[in-house]
Amino acid sequence: MKERPWNLQLILISFVRLILTTGLRMAYPFIPEISRGLSVSPETISRMISFRALAGFFSPLFGPLSEIWGRKTLMLLGILVFSLASLLVTLFPSIWTLGAALFLIGLSKAIFDPPMQSYLGDRVPYKSRGWAVAVTEFSWSGSLLLGAPLVGLLIQKEGWSSPFLALSLGGFFVALLLFWGIPKIKTIGEEKDNHFLKTKKGSPIILFAGLFATLVLLANETLLIVFGVWMEGKFKLSISGLGLTAGLIGGGELLGELSAGLAVDRFGKRRVILFFSGITALTYLLIPFLSKFLWSALLSLFFLFYAFETTIVAAIPLFTELVPGARSVMMSASVASQSLGRALGALFGPTIFAWKGFGLSGIVASALMILALLIFAFRIKEPPTSDWGFQKP
Repeated sequence: MKERPWNLQLILISFVRLILTTGLRMAYPFIPEISRGLSVSPETISRMISFRALAGFFSPLFGPLSEIWGRKTLMLLGILVFSLASLLVTLFPSIWTLGAALFLIGLSKAIFDPPMQSYLGDRVPYKSRGWAVAVTEFSWSGSLLLGAPLVGLLIQKEGWSSPFLALSLGGFFVALLLFWGIPKIKTIGEEKDNHFLKTKKGSPIILFAGLFATLVLLANETLLIVFGVWMEGKFKLSISGLGLTAGLIGGGELLGELSAGLAVDRFGKRRVILFFSGITALTYLLIPFLSKFLWSALLSLFFLFYAFETTIVAAIPLFTELVPGARSVMMSASVASQSLGRALGALFGPTIFAWKGFGLSGIVASALMILALLIFAFRIKEPPTSDWGFQKP
């Protein structure tokens, strides 16, 4: 197969992630409407989202397969799982199929993201990897900036289950694009006889990186899981208003991804992570006091997700170089750790919110973020610049 231009490959990967991430995140701003459509409580939908996050724990099972079968094969598998899960809800809309589909959609991202990020690690030198990662991460913000308003319109016109048909068709379409546009190349694990899997010498750094990822996502999910209910209750927003709110958060994430892409290769991944981790922790603490009015609440959420997203996007290229001999194993562990954070946040976030409101949610999120910052500062160092295994695009 003739290899496509590198810029085209980045665009294709980003488009695939836009579809997958929209399916992953679409439930958050529309928890109240989905719960009404199914005649269940919003807490029930939140618990189902928590259950979906557990799918990420299966990611380490697929990491070694990416080292053996190749990045492209695992990426295609993730997309097909996503498409079939979305089709399930389309054909049989119910609380049970929704729960199953949410879990499988979470699993699809757990399968897709590690080989995709490892593919970038294989192809792009560490000193310039930050921008390549940021381009693919634009899809994360795009899922709220573009995907959520469209999902809101579909729900408003056709009901809660209508977006799943569009997601299923989109998934099958991008699977064809990926098959056509991404070459199959040897991985570092294949060329080095998968030495990491035999020696386990990267285990300590994987443990600390995973703990950092868990705490960062736990902090964020504690707020994210309740923001739709909070915004609707405090400001009486409509369905379309909730969708636009999600789009505004997506705008903050987009700016964060752009900032990370421009800053991390210039100033160093570790410095950017430390700085924006601190900013995120401070914003969590202040956001309840800055949300007295709708305009100030929206501005605070925008800035929060700008700082948070910059932190996350800056961490990805650094993580891809921590264990270069088994990148997919490292990134699978990172995905599993993030899933643990999301699961715990989705589980305990509503309880914290119901107990003392949004103020306590902000305090808890800030404390968790500070702990993550300390672990990163003392246990995770900038890896030495290396082009080991680099294949020039």
